[in-house]
Amino acid sequence: MSEQSDISPDRPLVSVIVPVYNGERFLHAALQSIFEQGYYPLEVFVVNDGSTDNTAAIVKSFPNVNHVSLEHHGVAAARNKGIAVSRGEIISFLDADDFWPCDRLTLAVMYLDQHPEVGYVLGKQMMFLEPCCDVPPWVKAEWLVEPQDASNTGVLVARRSTFDRVGLFNEDYRSGEDTEWLIRASEDGIPKARLQEVVLYRRIHGKNLSGGMIQMLKGNLLKIARESVRRQQEKGR
Repeated sequence: MSEQSDISPDRPLVSVIVPVYNGERFLHAALQSIFEQGYYPLEVFVVNDGSTDNTAAIVKSFPNVNHVSLEHHGVAAARNKGIAVSRGEIISFLDADDFWPCDRLTLAVMYLDQHPEVGYVLGKQMMFLEPCCDVPPWVKAEWLVEPQDASNTGVLVARRSTFDRVGLFNEDYRSGEDTEWLIRASEDGIPKARLQEVVLYRRIHGKNLSGGMIQMLKGNLLKIARESVRRQQEKGR
C-alpha cells in the first residue's frame, strides 16, 4: 500500500490482542483480517478466556498466532493478559466477532508516527447485520447505514507508554471497561486523535448485548461516571 512508504523505515512492532470467549463462529474471519493488513512487524495474541468450543483449534490453524489460555474472567482480564505478554510499542485490539479493513493498522501507525505527542487514536466503525438476524433494540437504524465515530477497543490503537501511564483495564467491569479506560486517559490529559476513516467493521449478530447485559452496562456507566467525578474532586482538593 502506498501509505506504508510514509511510515518511518524502522516501524514499531504492533501487538494485536484478540480476546475471545466461545467465538468459533467468527474468529477465523477476524484473524484473517489481521493478516490482510499488510503491516509489519506484527504479533498477534488470541487470549482464550475459558472457551468451551473449538476456539483453540481455530487459533492453531494460524501458525503465526500466539494462543494464551485463561480461566473465564471476562474481557478486561483477557485484554490485560494480552498486554502483559506482548512486546509491541503499539497495542491494538480486535474482538473475535468483528474484523478490520485492510489498511487499518497502517493508517493508525502512520498517524502516531507523524504525531509523537498523541498517545492514542480512535476512528469510525461501520456496523453490519448478520444475515437472518433481527436488529437489536439498542442499535439505531442509522448505525447500519453510515459510519459512526466510535470509542471502543476495536477502534483503539495506543502506545504502550500510554497504558504505562493510564494503567490497564479495570477488571471489576464485565462491560463498559473500555469507556472507563478512556475516561481515565482523558483525566490524565493524554492527547488523542480520531481518524476519519472506517477502521472497524462491527458485526451485529443478536448476541452482542442481551437485555441483562444492557442493564449491567447502564449500571456500570453510571458507576464509572461517579468514580470519575470523585477522582476529579479529590484532585481539586
